[in-house]
Amino acid sequence: MKKNILAFAVLPVVLWGGQVSADDSSQRIADSNVAKWNEAFAHGKVDDIVALYADNAMLVQPNGTISKNTSEIRAFWQTLIEKRGGVLAIDVIEVKDEHEDTIVTTTRISEVKTLPAAAQVMKYHYDGVLYSVLKRQRDGSWKAQVQQWRDNGHGV
Repeated sequence: MKKNILAFAVLPVVLWGGQVSADDSSQRIADSNVAKWNEAFAHGKVDDIVALYADNAMLVQPNGTISKNTSEIRAFWQTLIEKRGGVLAIDVIEVKDEHEDTIVTTTRISEVKTLPAAAQVMKYHYDGVLYSVLKRQRDGSWKAQVQQWRDNGHGV
């Protein structure tokens, strides 16, 4: 319980403590990062999803459970992908610069389904957002260090 309280106390400071708008390079970094997430979602490859997290990453799930290691994060995504009938997708809503090596993104999560009777694709989003603190890694890549889901009670 203390871990949940700490995560919810620290994350808002990180999320809202920085500048209001991001420069073009931060937006490009966020868009590139989201493209990697969407590619991993499209292929349903959990290992590719887990690779988008920093080694010391923390995932705060919609129910408040905190995953702090690779196996817990992998189990969360494996369960989520198996439960869904479509492919998840993420769209960037907002990007904030925190420091030269930290960007905070707010994204909307959608599920994309192909309708069986036609070749039409339906995309709808959940009543919730995903906040991610992206950190530049030693190799120059950007990975999620802290991620928090907010689903407003509808389940993700």
